[in-house]
Amino acid sequence: MKPNLPAMGRLLYLSGAYNQTRSILILCALIFGGVCGRVHAIDDIPEGGFRWIQGYDGNEPTAGLRVDGRLRIEAPDEPQSVGINLSSGRIDVGTTGEILVQYGPGGSRFINGDLVNEGLVSLKSVLLFRRDGAEWVNRGVIEAAHYMGLAITGKGARFRQVSGEIRVAGPSSRFEFYNQSRFIYEGGHVFARPLLVAASAEVASETTQELTLRFAAQGSSLEGRFPGDLSIVVASDDTFGPSSLLLNTVTPIEGLVELVAASGSPGALLQLPNSGMTLAPRGILRVKPGAGLSEIRGPLAVEGLLDVQGFAQWATSGESLTNRGKIRLPFGGRLQVSAPLVQTAGILQVEGGELGLSQGLSLEGGTLIAAGILSGHLTNGALAVVDQEQPGRVRGEWTQTSKGTLQVRVRETTVEAETALQVTGPLNLRGTLEVVLADGVRLSRGAVLRLVKADSLNGWFERLVLPPLEAGLHWQVVPSEDEVCLSVRDTPPPVLIEWVQRASGDRVRVSGPWSLETKAVLRVSHDLRSWTTVERRSPFAGMTWFPVPKADESGADGLTVYQAILSPVSSPD
Repeated sequence: MKPNLPAMGRLLYLSGAYNQTRSILILCALIFGGVCGRVHAIDDIPEGGFRWIQGYDGNEPTAGLRVDGRLRIEAPDEPQSVGINLSSGRIDVGTTGEILVQYGPGGSRFINGDLVNEGLVSLKSVLLFRRDGAEWVNRGVIEAAHYMGLAITGKGARFRQVSGEIRVAGPSSRFEFYNQSRFIYEGGHVFARPLLVAASAEVASETTQELTLRFAAQGSSLEGRFPGDLSIVVASDDTFGPSSLLLNTVTPIEGLVELVAASGSPGALLQLPNSGMTLAPRGILRVKPGAGLSEIRGPLAVEGLLDVQGFAQWATSGESLTNRGKIRLPFGGRLQVSAPLVQTAGILQVEGGELGLSQGLSLEGGTLIAAGILSGHLTNGALAVVDQEQPGRVRGEWTQTSKGTLQVRVRETTVEAETALQVTGPLNLRGTLEVVLADGVRLSRGAVLRLVKADSLNGWFERLVLPPLEAGLHWQVVPSEDEVCLSVRDTPPPVLIEWVQRASGDRVRVSGPWSLETKAVLRVSHDLRSWTTVERRSPFAGMTWFPVPKADESGADGLTVYQAILSPVSSPD
């Protein structure tokens, strides 16, 4: 038999036999307000009042209520659900109100219906917000103890963080969203790192105040703004499996996106809109190390940082991918790009990682640091930097245009030294070669610089920027069909070439140490009286042409002489 309790306050006593322990709890409740037996409605709880929901065995839904005092929800010993069903209205928690979800050995705790909180919701156990289509609006404080939190499980339910705070005791405390539920951030502080969003989220504020969202299910979506203080994680794990996130109508990414593929293939997928998505200068897209594959789908203009520390694939439906910021692949990072990659500015930094280029890389600006593996066709029309300390490997064809510069940092000057760039394929050269000496490197007679090696070598550099040498020494190109190699030699006497134009015919007179090694070929078009009409062709010799005044000789009227000094470094077209 249950006790006859006064009606000034109510205890939802819905399961379990009355015993001495419960009588003590009832007396405690009477201090804050009256209690009664089995009921199917809850009155408003005035400031200073106290209500205790201890059990649930099918009670009928109650109308809305207001909480200005304390409402305590605690499960009994039996594994039964405990909570409130609302037939209409909502729960309004005033500024002095508090809902305490107490820890206990019993079943789950729940609220079925809408709730507006301006006071305090204290979660010492997990609370389920589980009515379909319901809405929770927070303008107060929600705090969660270790391993506790809030689970939004109602289909299409919405949680709106309008103002106030969400505070948790540690990373083990979680706010979780399931079953097409939705998290909407409009303001306030969120100290939970991270909020677990398994369905969708919307950010409707320019600042997020320490908000981190974690998407750990397939078919998730994010809409709205992406400010600089927002970070999101797309992560797969053994519990949820592969995860995917669609950025839908999102502003430029100014915050942080992390892809974590712990398992599955693809383990983590980031789906971008069909066009117009930009990783802003402050934005970061990072692929964390993991056993699975992270995938990026859709075009993206990189103006911030794409940091690939794990294994990732980047694909589009045909649009080219543009880099104007920084793409970084450290050791362990692998990025397979299945669309044309175009760099117009910024930096592409392969620092021991691997970059796969299914449709090639075109460098139109900025810098490429090739200190890892690049697979595919590469066209350098900007600055490419290689270093003997960490050589670059290209598995494919390397083409350098007239606008391109290959900068090689030299650390060893012996024939046994490793080349700074190795190309498994043809090497097509024009443009500029720049040699930079590392700190402490000195050049002396007999030094050899092995710079680039390829399957085949086509063409030659148009400009050479080389370190200065001591007097009496000169640079010499070491003849080779598959390697760019320079050596330091004693300076030989110059070779003098004289071209004499007469009515009876042109003549070439060569004086100096001419040899097969120099192999100069002089081609003349039209009139030699103009400097611009002289063309130069030579595989191994660079020539500087200039007119030479010649003293009048008897019978030498109309004589024009051009002199060429044959230097040991070649510069053919």
